[in-house]
Amino acid sequence: MALLSTHARRYSRANHCNTLVIVLLLICSIPSLNAQIPATGSEFRAVFQKGAVFSHNHSEESGYGGQTAATSLIALREIGADWVSIVPVGYSFNIRHPAIFGYRGEDLTLTRERLIKTIQDAKAAGFQVLLNPQLWIGVHWGVGEWRGFVRMDSDESWQEWFAQYREFIRYFAEIAQETEVSLFCVGSELEGTVRGHETEWREIIAVVRSIYHGPCTYSANWGEEWEQVPFWDLLEYAGISAYYPVGDGDKAARMAHLLPVVERLRGFHERTGKPILFLESGFQSRPGSGVSPSEWKWNADEPVDVEEQRLNYEVWFETFWPQPWFYGVYWWQWFADPEYDAGQQSGYAFRNKPAMQLVRDWFTRPSPR
Repeated sequence: MALLSTHARRYSRANHCNTLVIVLLLICSIPSLNAQIPATGSEFRAVFQKGAVFSHNHSEESGYGGQTAATSLIALREIGADWVSIVPVGYSFNIRHPAIFGYRGEDLTLTRERLIKTIQDAKAAGFQVLLNPQLWIGVHWGVGEWRGFVRMDSDESWQEWFAQYREFIRYFAEIAQETEVSLFCVGSELEGTVRGHETEWREIIAVVRSIYHGPCTYSANWGEEWEQVPFWDLLEYAGISAYYPVGDGDKAARMAHLLPVVERLRGFHERTGKPILFLESGFQSRPGSGVSPSEWKWNADEPVDVEEQRLNYEVWFETFWPQPWFYGVYWWQWFADPEYDAGQQSGYAFRNKPAMQLVRDWFTRPSPR
């Protein structure tokens, strides 16, 4: 159920990318790498991160690289965020097809130049940058499928999928190195590819490490995957797409609902020794979003409840912020287009809603670690 609801949350949003343009145009040139980022390893020290996922609007005017994106980044910085997650995407036809495409500029709203421009704009606004490439599955032909369901039907297809993914992640690792981002995510919610494929993932991480010399993480799904990833030892941070339900009722009841989650996370940290980042977390501003925060509902008829969203944020901050193993959050989501899903809509965005003031109150405090 957790994964199914996450699937629903993920890809109904594809319907709102109506200006997405895909042109079958291959870009083969790869930039030379000149930047030198200090190696991690024994010198690594975890840094507390107060961030948001900066979502691309698939438009040349209001998406990555556009003037509205630069303006939107400045507004995010003004509420106390000091890290931002920039999320370029690649595409697959369906969960059983090994091809990965569309990330080298075929999507004209998200070219290499536009991505680099947004990274530069984020740095100019005062942010540390997490580069977090993700896969979108089947979005060109409908609602799409959750990437955690990726399954190949043969050994040959698996070999091809991993070959394709290595090229995908290599492309963005080169950009991460060139632009000197502060953190790189080697994968996001690819649960179906992780189980039974430890060797392949260790090879992928080795490819990334040969190119990008900063700290790395992986974003595991909040359901079961985060406790089953077999390669946390190769990464500096354990990342989780953390849409944990907080339940309903009053504040005390919701905080009590999270206590078992806190204990599981504490035990995970003690076993792995890894600082934990919530690379995504959030709640919609609709009734019942605390019970099912990963259930994506977005339509004109959905009722709006901004107080429900605010209360869930309050419970979340008071529960997780003090934990010694917790090293930060990237709230889902803050759009490159400041006019998109801001205000009194039922979506996850918290801009211009009561939850935004709560985020400002906590983000402007000194970092706890």
